[in-house]
Amino acid sequence: MKKSLFKKGAYVYIEGDEDADTVYIVDKGVVQLDRYNKNAPIYKNILKDGEFFGVIASLCNKPRMESAIARVDSVVTTLTKQEFINLLSKKPQIAIKVLNYFSNELRAYNEMMIALKDRGVELETPEEALYNHIRYFYNNGSNNHAYYCCKRYLELYPQGLFASVVTTMLESIKDKVKGAIAPVIQSPYKIYTDQQMIFCEDEPGNEMYIIKEGKVKIVKLSSESEIILSVLKDGDVFGEMALISDKPRNAAAISWGKTVLLPIKKESLVAVMEQMPAITQLIFKELSHRIWFTYIQLESQLYDKPITRIYALLENKLVEKGVSLKSNDPVKLNFGIDELFRMLGYVASRMGKTTNLLLSDSNLQFNVGETIVEKPSQLTARAKYYKSRDHMAIVEGEEEEKKEVPQKEAAIAQEEKAETKEQVEEEIRTATVTADEADSFLHYDEKTQEPATTQPQEELHTISEEIEI
Repeated sequence: MKKSLFKKGAYVYIEGDEDADTVYIVDKGVVQLDRYNKNAPIYKNILKDGEFFGVIASLCNKPRMESAIARVDSVVTTLTKQEFINLLSKKPQIAIKVLNYFSNELRAYNEMMIALKDRGVELETPEEALYNHIRYFYNNGSNNHAYYCCKRYLELYPQGLFASVVTTMLESIKDKVKGAIAPVIQSPYKIYTDQQMIFCEDEPGNEMYIIKEGKVKIVKLSSESEIILSVLKDGDVFGEMALISDKPRNAAAISWGKTVLLPIKKESLVAVMEQMPAITQLIFKELSHRIWFTYIQLESQLYDKPITRIYALLENKLVEKGVSLKSNDPVKLNFGIDELFRMLGYVASRMGKTTNLLLSDSNLQFNVGETIVEKPSQLTARAKYYKSRDHMAIVEGEEEEKKEVPQKEAAIAQEEKAETKEQVEEEIRTATVTADEADSFLHYDEKTQEPATTQPQEELHTISEEIEI
C-alpha cells in the first residue's frame, strides 16, 4: 500500500492496460474516468476523496475498462488486489456498500443492452412485467415456468390487475406441469432438477446463491423473446443484485441439469462475510467478472460501423479466452464467419462489403466453424484503427450540431457531410491497413484527448473516514 501524487492531467492508468493488479483510492483530489468509445457509458466518471476505482479489472484480472486521469493535483493510494479483499473482509459494512454500487452498475449495463433491442418500448411496472412474463411462458408452452410465475404473481398481487386472468391460466396448466416446481431442501443446500425456475424476473428476492454443483442460465425476456445473459457454473454467485439493492430480480435464473445451490439470506449476509472471508472474495470476484464481460458485450454494440463492431467483438473473444492482446501467437476461436455475423445480429448474405474487408485481412483465417487469428497484437491494432474512425465521425457530428446556420446552409452542410461519409467508407473498403499504419494513425492524440465531462449518474458512498490506511 503506497501513496502517489498525480499532477493535473496525468494518467493513473490507460484503457486496455493488462497489468491490472492494483486498486486505487482517491485520498485527496479528483480523478475522472474516460473511455475511448464516447458512446460507451460510464456508470460514475468523477471520483473524489475516499472513493475507489480500478476495482473491477483488478478483481477479475482483465484489461482496464477505462482510463483514469487526475483532473486536479491528486494524491492516490494504491492497494494490491489482495490488500483490497482483506480490507473488505475486515469491514463487511464497507463491503456491502461497494457490492451495492457494483450491483447497480451491472444492472445498468444489462438494461442498456436490453434497451438497444427494445427502443421505443414503454416502461412497465413490476406487476405488469411479471404478468407479461407469465403470458410469454404460457403462450410458448413452458408450463412449469408459467406455473411458477403464476404462483408468484398471486402471492405478490392477490388483488392485482391481472389476478383473475392469472388464476384462470394457473388452473388451465396445473395438470400439464411435469416434475417438481419447488427445490428439494438438504440443509444447507437447495437442489434443483433440469430446467427448474430458481426465481423469475421482476419478483422480489431475499436470497443470493453460490453454485456448489451444476449450471444456471440467467435469462431476460425482451420483446417476447429470451436473451441469455450468461451461463453460470460451479463456484459462481448470482442473485446478489436484488438482495443488496432492494430492487426486483433483474432476470430469471433457471437450472441447467441437476443443480445444487447454497443460499445466503439477506439478513445473514454481513455475518457470513465476517466469518467467511473466502465468501467475500468469491462474491467480489464473480461479480466483477460479470460486470466486465457484460460491459464489453455492450461496448462492442455501440460502434457505428459493422466492421468496427466485428473487430471489437473479436478482441473481446480473445480476452475471454485469456489471450493477451499483445501476443503474436496464433489463436483459434470456435466460430466461423457466419457465426461471427450472427453474434451481432447481422445476416451474412447482406454483409458483402464487410465480408470482403474481413477476408482481405491476412491476419484472419476463416474456416468452417472456426476463426484463426494469426497475431492478436495485429488484430487489436486494426481494431483501434477502425475505432478511431468511428470516434472521429462522432466528434465531427458533434461539432456540426453546434453550428448555427440558416436552413439552406444546413441542408448544404448535410449533403457535404453525406458525401464525406461516403468517401470515408469507400476509403475503408479499399484501404489495406497494416498494424504499423494503424498504430501511427492512433498516436496523434491517443493520450491528449480532453476527457468527457458528463455528470456522474450515481454517487458512491464516500467511505474514506471508515477506512484506516
